[in-house]
Amino acid sequence: MMKILYLLPGKGMSADEIDRRTSIANSLANSDTHVSVMEVGEGPLSIESAVEEYMAIGPMLRKLVLIREENKYDAIIIGCAGDPGLAPARELLDIPVIGPAEASLLFACMISDRFSILTVLQSGIESEDSTRILVREKGLEARLASIEFVHTPITDMWGKEKDIVFEQMTQSVLKAKRSGAGSVVLGCMSMAFLMVDDVIEEKTGVPVVNPLKISIKTAEMFVNLQLKHSRITYPGTDFTKLNSTVFKH
Repeated sequence: MMKILYLLPGKGMSADEIDRRTSIANSLANSDTHVSVMEVGEGPLSIESAVEEYMAIGPMLRKLVLIREENKYDAIIIGCAGDPGLAPARELLDIPVIGPAEASLLFACMISDRFSILTVLQSGIESEDSTRILVREKGLEARLASIEFVHTPITDMWGKEKDIVFEQMTQSVLKAKRSGAGSVVLGCMSMAFLMVDDVIEEKTGVPVVNPLKISIKTAEMFVNLQLKHSRITYPGTDFTKLNSTVFKH
């Protein structure tokens, strides 16, 4: 049985929402894969600003050290479409660590020449900068057609009525299509867990890349192919040094 951990940065998601996400994640995985959904247990409720992103990373890395010691999982998915802490997480662990954004952007490039990203507001405004930085860091800015937004806060998407968010998402995908996008990447895992990408694709004619689906299948593929991240790009952590300071129990 392959074991994958979907690790949610931060703290505060209800047990019902975690159970809902666990059920959805396992419905997408292969029959011989089990996906566990777990919160870090420390940090912000959601990540909708640079402050919340950076405050989430430290606690997540400390949690990953404990997870490394337990040695229970074959791969880990960072449960945020901004891929917070992806590089240091890969330095800490010897198993595949999947960033939903990175994986989804690369898949979008395989199905379209240009893609748009549908994301949430940053500190309550339509700020493109953090998303553009993420795309630029992957070397894909020339493939970016536009960045579109939904105005619903992340926590309002957790297991609640989908109609308002669905309509916002549909209109944003149509806007992206007018901007020349051949596909649209969902830039928020709470949007991904709404599981409306297939319906939006049918209504708009635009392929919608769901980072939840992509990250689960990418994790399974890495494990099956026995692929690991390069220790040249992601040098292994000096635990002797860190265990005496920041990771001291």
